[in-house]
Amino acid sequence: MKSRTIFISFVLIIFLTIDLASSGIAIKYGAGIEKDEEIIWNCKVSNTVEMERIFGLDWDNSGGPFENLRRGKNLKWKIKNIDVNETIIDIEIDEWLWNNDNDWGINDNNFKITYFSNLKEYEYIKEINFLNFSFFIPFLFPVPVSEYLGNINLNKPYDVDNRVLTTLNVDLSKDSILPNYPNKDISIIAMYNERGILMSYKLYLKGNIVIVDISLNALPFYVIPTLIGLLIASSIGIICYVTKKRKLRVNLQITR
Repeated sequence: MKSRTIFISFVLIIFLTIDLASSGIAIKYGAGIEKDEEIIWNCKVSNTVEMERIFGLDWDNSGGPFENLRRGKNLKWKIKNIDVNETIIDIEIDEWLWNNDNDWGINDNNFKITYFSNLKEYEYIKEINFLNFSFFIPFLFPVPVSEYLGNINLNKPYDVDNRVLTTLNVDLSKDSILPNYPNKDISIIAMYNERGILMSYKLYLKGNIVIVDISLNALPFYVIPTLIGLLIASSIGIICYVTKKRKLRVNLQITR
């Protein structure tokens, strides 16, 4: 009788989950970052000659993330505010454009990123693209990022690969946005971590010639031992807790 009750409950849960998912209610998105968090990206490759040929002489003076892009320089975001409700995700960001100075000084830009927080809102948008972004892709997505990109209706230049890390592939042909923009066929591979943050960005030409290579800055070396220490300490704490619970259970059985 008990096993039959468990089975019926399990079946009801499955049907309820399917019903919620089909109505779009169950799929809600959130922000994977935190207020006051700082995110830094490093430029490993920037072929300025090819970038001028592809996007024109003013490609690095557009006021967006391409501005002053050079090898070895860093781009910094600081999350100023996050607002998540039933309809939207609003993220306010302070931005410091590409530089190689440890003293960041006053931020260059302040802007907001807005996404819908409910999948149902995207049903009214037939095709979505990110061609209005300077890099043709966002640097930050809602979470869970794999579900978000897998569920929205991206148009032809964009393709999502969720097999390992969430990856956005973009293929833009010559003159596909504006006449002579881009001036050559280009491809982009953008990879995101589980928090929706851009991990790796590569813009390349035919023959896999990399023109721009940007990656998320790794944790400083002095942070890693601290994290390892915290992980070990938490693991020991869990082991001690489980051991204590087992001993308590054994003692209770003996007393009975």
